[in-house]
Amino acid sequence: MEPIRPYYKRKRYLVLRAYQLRLVGRLFLIMLAIMVVSAGFAGLLLRQIYSTGQGVQPWLVVGLIAVAVTVITELLLAVPLIAFLGIRTSHRLVGAIDRMKQTLGAIGQGDFSQRITIRRGDALEEVAQSVNQMAEDLEQRSSS
Repeated sequence: MEPIRPYYKRKRYLVLRAYQLRLVGRLFLIMLAIMVVSAGFAGLLLRQIYSTGQGVQPWLVVGLIAVAVTVITELLLAVPLIAFLGIRTSHRLVGAIDRMKQTLGAIGQGDFSQRITIRRGDALEEVAQSVNQMAEDLEQRSSS
């Protein structure tokens, strides 16, 4: 039976600020590029319709304007959502690595009683278990 782990509560979401914000920025740029291409395509179609001088179909114009408005609305709604989810998701990896770094530093200084506290489901859960087992073995060897 696996031992019960102490509860770990996030103290902060931005652990490695530069990495996490760069990741969110890249996600935002990908989303922005897709939306700009969609809106640009709708605009080009609208321009083509008006430049041909043929009978303009009102339903088509309304449809293209609706696409452009929808893309802008999605952009405004998606920015905060991408920021929140990107930072929260990246924290699962970055937070685990930061805690591992701190614990391994303490073990390297000779404090073999240190253990990595990690949430279930974090990306590096197995690695943390291995490091904790190593620290336990080192602690037993140093006390005997």
